Amino acid sequence: MKMYDFHSHLGKTRSGEENSASQLVSDLSTFGISKVGICSMSQYSMQDNNQIIYEAMKEYPDFIEGIAYIDPKAPDAIDEVRRCLGDMKMNGVKFMPWKHGYNAENCPQIGMVLDEIGKYGVHVQIHGGASPLCTPYVWVNYAKERPKMRFVFTHICGREFGSSIIEKIKGMDNFWVETSANMEVDILRKAARVLGASRIVFGSDWPYKPTNIEIKKLYNLGFSSSELEQVFYKNAEMLWEKAA
Repeated sequence: MKMYDFHSHLGKTRSGEENSASQLVSDLSTFGISKVGICSMSQYSMQDNNQIIYEAMKEYPDFIEGIAYIDPKAPDAIDEVRRCLGDMKMNGVKFMPWKHGYNAENCPQIGMVLDEIGKYGVHVQIHGGASPLCTPYVWVNYAKERPKMRFVFTHICGREFGSSIIEKIKGMDNFWVETSANMEVDILRKAARVLGASRIVFGSDWPYKPTNIEIKKLYNLGFSSSELEQVFYKNAEMLWEKAA
């Protein structure tokens, strides 16, 4: 079975460990992963983080899907969206209020940044959980206002919000969840039961989490072989394909 890792990272880790695109590709290939979507959060500059990803994309064009890391409150956020999605041809955008230091409930710039992203037909990832700044509910409202855009909550919003966010988005066909770093069995099983395989995507959160465990846990959620194909690569394939 093919495996695409929808959500991983590149650049120095929070504990200061260095890594490289070649290490990323080598490590993930060991587990049978043949494509990965990555963003970088290791630099202070939004532009420097995105440049790291662009260089990796050029080095491994068949393996790496680049995801832009955008700070919506930055004065040049729209310009950076255009640079990453237009000039660099990245294939998605990630928002992480925790790292960029804003509260999504009180950041009116998000709407216009999302509208600019929408012009490129790519998906949007949101980090929910792990910080008071990362409460996920306001993003549901943004997604309801933009039904043609596709949104993904990474980590199923963690143990803090996983169960409630599944309920919140269960009737929304433009919202998916990604599985990495969430080891709460009840939340994983609820996602499988309520959202189903068509709205769940596999990610490993490399280099932060053990890839083998991130893979194995998905085999314990009652999915059939065809459903596992959706989770492990078909949903990622669809989300990486630019919408009209």
